[in-house]
Amino acid sequence: MKTIGIVAEGPRDYELIAAVIDTITNEENSYQMIQPEPDMAGRFGNGWKGVWKWCETNQGSLNTYMNSLTPVLDFLVIHMDGDVERCEKEVHCECQRKFCDAPGSTHPLTCEKIANNRSDCPVVLPCEEHGNTPEAGADFLRTFINTLLLPEDELAVSYMIPFDATDTWIVAAFDQYEDYEVLSDPWTSIIARAPQYHGIKIRNRPNKTKRTYKELISVVCDNWSDVVAKCPQAKRFDEDVRRFLIK
Repeated sequence: MKTIGIVAEGPRDYELIAAVIDTITNEENSYQMIQPEPDMAGRFGNGWKGVWKWCETNQGSLNTYMNSLTPVLDFLVIHMDGDVERCEKEVHCECQRKFCDAPGSTHPLTCEKIANNRSDCPVVLPCEEHGNTPEAGADFLRTFINTLLLPEDELAVSYMIPFDATDTWIVAAFDQYEDYEVLSDPWTSIIARAPQYHGIKIRNRPNKTKRTYKELISVVCDNWSDVVAKCPQAKRFDEDVRRFLIK
């Protein structure tokens, strides 16, 4: 059994990540939900902005952080959905800084141009500074997170970037599509589109209830090898888990 920390956008993502790791390692591990904080009212907030703030706060000190916990972490997962690269101007601020007249010290998360009216922000999506494919988008977000965090070398850390979201892996476990990682907003457009999804009741849709997501996660775990074959980012995460946790 290993001790694993998870920095995720939300609690449903955390639950899926933990279940998948247990499936890959074929054992029940110990988990710490670092982000979002369990009461969902922590100092960093939740969602992708919470992940961003957590990484910035721990910049350059990840080794110290991982070893300061009791027990120390054997592995750390940092999750951010791929739709952040596709939809959120803030992560492309540095890419297109030359088009903006905001002071260089302006933080993207507190920029008044975006806060007051997103259309005032000169960032154009999709961003032409990198490739407009799921693979390129995932690589961009990994580089982005790494720049925020500046981790020391040789740490057991995985940047998990599912495209478009962790919900894509649910769709891959149930359905047949030609390309899963180009599906936009798979939760609302596919899973929660109707009151039931493959016989599973989608309660309180379009919200993600813990009970519903638990049922969906179970199918993902039962069909994990199929999900890995269909989703390159799932394969990449699977490889990270095996590299760091399976000797």
